[in-house]
Amino acid sequence: MRPLRILAALAALASAMLIAPPANAATPSTTAGTHYEGEGDDLIRIRATTAPGIVKITHEGEGYFSVWTLNPAGKENDLLANQVGAYKGTAAFNTSSSNKTAAFSIKADGAWSLEVLPLTKSRAWSITTRGTGDDVIRLSSTSRGLHRLKIRHSGEGYFSVWTLDANGRTHDLVANKVWASPRNVEISP
Repeated sequence: MRPLRILAALAALASAMLIAPPANAATPSTTAGTHYEGEGDDLIRIRATTAPGIVKITHEGEGYFSVWTLNPAGKENDLLANQVGAYKGTAAFNTSSSNKTAAFSIKADGAWSLEVLPLTKSRAWSITTRGTGDDVIRLSSTSRGLHRLKIRHSGEGYFSVWTLDANGRTHDLVANKVWASPRNVEISP
């Protein structure tokens, strides 16, 4: 009877070893991004989501380029990129609680790439930051109370800054100008 118990225990142990992944096996990350690339016009379908996120976008063409999010009915929601020529930037999507993204619509004359990531993967900003082009920057800690933000834009085109709340939803438009001079704006909680 004793050899039978040992054999049963060994069989159970072998079964567990065959079914269970190794202790050091990589597990899929829920915060990992999804990468898409192509050339020319395309429609990228995704699992419909209302969660806010970011998209890192590049385009190597010379003509018109745009990226829209589409809702499950195929209607345009968020315009993420709108450029003639080459483009490199990061944009937020689903920042309105009424938005639900089911696809990305790309209009392009050249090679493009999209990397879809959770909002938490946006570039961190603690005190000062610099950048060029479209970007999404998150505070490294939650902001409480009224703060003053000094913004300097040296470009010649349109410039805007939106704040998002702790849930990633649109809160306030604090800059919406075509200007190239320093400004101070207030950010409310």
